[in-house]
Amino acid sequence: MSNSKIVKICALLIVSLVLAPLTLLAADCEELPWRRGKPYDYYDVETREPSGTFSLGLLYMVESAHFTRNVRTLKKGHTGAQPGDLMFVLSSIPNHPEALDAYSKYTHFYNTRESFRIKKLNSKPKFSPECFIKRAIALYPKYASTHLVLGMHYYRNTQFNKAIAALQQSLSIDNENAETHYILGLAFLKIGNIDSAKLHAEKAYARGYPLPGLKNELAKFEKQ
Repeated sequence: MSNSKIVKICALLIVSLVLAPLTLLAADCEELPWRRGKPYDYYDVETREPSGTFSLGLLYMVESAHFTRNVRTLKKGHTGAQPGDLMFVLSSIPNHPEALDAYSKYTHFYNTRESFRIKKLNSKPKFSPECFIKRAIALYPKYASTHLVLGMHYYRNTQFNKAIAALQQSLSIDNENAETHYILGLAFLKIGNIDSAKLHAEKAYARGYPLPGLKNELAKFEKQ
């Protein structure tokens, strides 16, 4: 083997070793410290009620300072570059459903929309949404809403079979959620399971789901 080839191989090995920790870091949100010394459960009384430490409640304090309307709608950060405020919320209240979904949307937009990616004060996400959502489920597995957010995340990223599994898990906890049935119907439609899509469409609309998208898509199949 020539010296030049050896040099090239060594260079590639060095690059791979340097980049490896960065790849791991991008998914390893579990190493982030808790802002308040411990995680707080979004649904727990402790998180919501006023206390000596949080006069209006921790949830109110965190949302008013870091989950404003602009942050929720991904227009801009409140205290700095996005997604810093979302990270703050999830480092305080890890199963905050709207913040989890907003972080998933932010990452999706950053990865798929150049206009969003180059927008001033939009920075590259350091951690995967899946990591944050699964961390929340590991901490508080009993809430259907977190499994719903995971299903929405998978659906948003065209991982339809994973979306179906997560949404079915959500329904095993709360079978009455119209939105879960609606998105599950859409996911079944995407993989061509029309009967299951119809079943969940019926359940979604029977529970008062307002958007007609699933109904309209099923009507298209009826005409084919």
